[in-house]
Amino acid sequence: MLEKRLQGKVALITGASQGIGRAASLALAKEGAAVVITSRHQKELDVVAGEIRSYGVDCLAVPGDASLQEDVEKIQQKTLSTFNKVDILVNNVGIAKYAPFSEISIQDFDWMMNTNMRSSFLFTKAFFPGMVERRQGWIVFVASVSGLMGLPNETGYAASKHAQVGFARALDHEAYPHNVKVSIIAPGGVNTRHAMGTGRMPDDPRLGEYLSPEDVAEAVIFAVTQPLKSRLFILGMRPLNESLFD
Repeated sequence: MLEKRLQGKVALITGASQGIGRAASLALAKEGAAVVITSRHQKELDVVAGEIRSYGVDCLAVPGDASLQEDVEKIQQKTLSTFNKVDILVNNVGIAKYAPFSEISIQDFDWMMNTNMRSSFLFTKAFFPGMVERRQGWIVFVASVSGLMGLPNETGYAASKHAQVGFARALDHEAYPHNVKVSIIAPGGVNTRHAMGTGRMPDDPRLGEYLSPEDVAEAVIFAVTQPLKSRLFILGMRPLNESLFD
């Protein structure tokens, strides 16, 4: 039997109770990684943790708000006391409000920027130093095509995702001399609960033609299983019902 590609690794995924985060957690578990999952929803985390353990790997589920320093520090402490390291960090948590700029409030902007960008900063701050010390690690940012271009009705969301992409691009310059790899996954429309009630509706006929969470999870696996001397930096993905360039 072939050894699983991530046997012996520890992966931490934010926003893991549903959607892309859940799919990525399961995909990493299938490849043999022990998995730490976090989100604000304990009951949903417990369900995902059970699914992960069915693959014969260890799982730690720690609830918390990814935008709050004290919660991230709690997650860091519990993770390191359990596994002593994180090899793979997937900064996945993300939210959006899709609306014309005139309808985006200051509170909406802060909500998107704190959830999408501040969470990425806090989790990277918590686990990047350990990767540098061990001279090994992967940091994956699940960003968005909105982080690569401006799109209508997405001013606040695009700002937060451009910030995330810019942060990742700058971090890469500091990471690769220490053998730490940084990757950005930038999907277009994905059929999840993302932005439901804040710009998307469950009866939207386009949802069934969007990417699945599992499609994006496969991209995460592709990024963290590159050959030793290779790193995947930006992988853009769009469903066939969206143009590649607008």
